[in-house]
Amino acid sequence: MEFSKVYPLQSRAQDASVKQPKELISYSRDIEGQYRVDDSQLSYFYLPDSQLNVPGGIDLQAGFKDFRANGEDFGEFTGLLAALEAYERKIGAKTPANIITWRGLMRSLMLLPFVNRDRIVLNIVVFDGQIFIQQDFQNAREAAELEKLTQSDLNKRQIYSGYKFEKIATLSKPWAQCSRKEIEQRNKLPVNNIEQYATVVKTSFGKTGLVMGAEVDCVFDYKPEDADPLPHYVELKTTRVLDSPQAVFSFENKLLKFWAQCFLVGIPKIICGFRDDNLILRTVEEYKTEQIPVMIKNNPLPNRHPSKNKFMQSLKFFNGLINWINETIPRDETKTYRLVFDPAVNPNYLNLSENNATVTNQLLDPETGMISKAFRDWRNELRSK
Repeated sequence: MEFSKVYPLQSRAQDASVKQPKELISYSRDIEGQYRVDDSQLSYFYLPDSQLNVPGGIDLQAGFKDFRANGEDFGEFTGLLAALEAYERKIGAKTPANIITWRGLMRSLMLLPFVNRDRIVLNIVVFDGQIFIQQDFQNAREAAELEKLTQSDLNKRQIYSGYKFEKIATLSKPWAQCSRKEIEQRNKLPVNNIEQYATVVKTSFGKTGLVMGAEVDCVFDYKPEDADPLPHYVELKTTRVLDSPQAVFSFENKLLKFWAQCFLVGIPKIICGFRDDNLILRTVEEYKTEQIPVMIKNNPLPNRHPSKNKFMQSLKFFNGLINWINETIPRDETKTYRLVFDPAVNPNYLNLSENNATVTNQLLDPETGMISKAFRDWRNELRSK
């Protein structure tokens, strides 16, 4: 019989326990798209108030025409698996985890009870007793193409403004090591979304151990040598200035997404740049991840349902779902699976089914499949020890 199961969006776990995330290792991607297991792309936050008070404000669409965009970034596993291998070589053992995946995909699943307009298609491969989850590239490609067709010039500039804010708010090395020119010329530097610094984090929800790769925008102060750096990391965001109740309501929905993104991997701080309709940076605010749920609960907006704690609901939903995935998927390495949420087909359920032979062969291909040859070889070597 064909393997096919469903999980309801209404479901909530009784157990909402979460283990404090911990960084295992970090890695970088350079402007050529090459991955290195080092901190070469780590950035440092630096945006004093004096820099905000320039005449006319900071223009977050300056340099838009020279933006270098990453053509296809659908979360391939190359960098993540290379970093995981480096970590395992260091400890001489396999990373104990049930699921290995990306933070962005887990955020999409976590917020499904409240953010559920888009189709989600995830491929699942069981390898060496562990579940690897990656988004389906074809679905991601189609969604990206569709988004391009529907995006206005303003939408593109708004997206760019986020990358621009990262550029003007960070330095490539600690402030004390930067020249005055390096600090003052940041506004003129070209912007791209290819260079990237990422963390590999271990955590658990209920009984399910998760390892997630996640991009990190910068450190607030420094990265410690001999302690977990997660408490020093910062997420940078941009949004429109809050000049009406509707703008505040919209910002609250964004804060739910910001919170989920940081909560999943233990990033404690979000720094948000508020821009006006001309994409001029007006103010910058700092939020502690753990305080966001309380802050929203205490802000009495007229059109918010008082009993709907979206944060706890999201957490309980995710806890139930991730443990269900872990318990439901057989550890048979010759099969692959697909987790789909399609609001056009069924807005109330996620569907988990076995892939057909063609897709399975593609995903398990030793050269081009989901698990890189280098990582397979490494795990074989580890098993033989």
